[in-house]
Amino acid sequence: MIYPMRLIAQVCPQFDPDARWSGGDGEIVAQTPIFSLLETERESPHSQAKGFFYRLDCPEWVHTIPFTPHDSGFELIAVEQFRHGVDRASLEVPGGVCERGEAPLDAAKRELLEETGYSSDNWVSLGACSPNPAIQNNCCHFFLALDCVPTQKLVLDPTEELRVWAITYPEWQSKLISGEVHHSLVLAAFERLRQSEAWPPIERCIFNHKTGDVAQ
Repeated sequence: MIYPMRLIAQVCPQFDPDARWSGGDGEIVAQTPIFSLLETERESPHSQAKGFFYRLDCPEWVHTIPFTPHDSGFELIAVEQFRHGVDRASLEVPGGVCERGEAPLDAAKRELLEETGYSSDNWVSLGACSPNPAIQNNCCHFFLALDCVPTQKLVLDPTEELRVWAITYPEWQSKLISGEVHHSLVLAAFERLRQSEAWPPIERCIFNHKTGDVAQ
């Protein structure tokens, strides 16, 4: 039996977490090519307390979990690159930023092709998450790409440097468990995969690349 969640405490009897704070969207105080920093003074609808809040205005993001058939079984296509935020290498699945007006699925297909040279005609949406709802306003969209095949050479930005790996799922899983894969959105993508209806048939056929029964 699944029991409903129980309220333990709240800040005041009339508290409603959906109630919007007054104060508008704020003003841009810093602008970069990848995000804007906004500052706004807002007032609580419950206590009328005021405070300054800061928000990163970011474009939508995408990450794709790409599988390709192989003689030895079903393999995952991963990328490894230096990440300047943590100042070290990161092993990830392909991903990136949606261009202005670009649908998330189109961005996922483009990023997969550019970063790995692989493409797919068999895509499954795995939903989305809020990368950091405390300070960011965007979503990261997750996709599963099956039956991926190499179709072109890498097309990278001038400062984008990476290498592409083909890895069996058991080895990838060991890297997830050990912490070698440490990108939080990549970890979230695989959690969404395991929660999805697409996962059971993939789990059954992970080594024999019979992907035809995976839900679209």
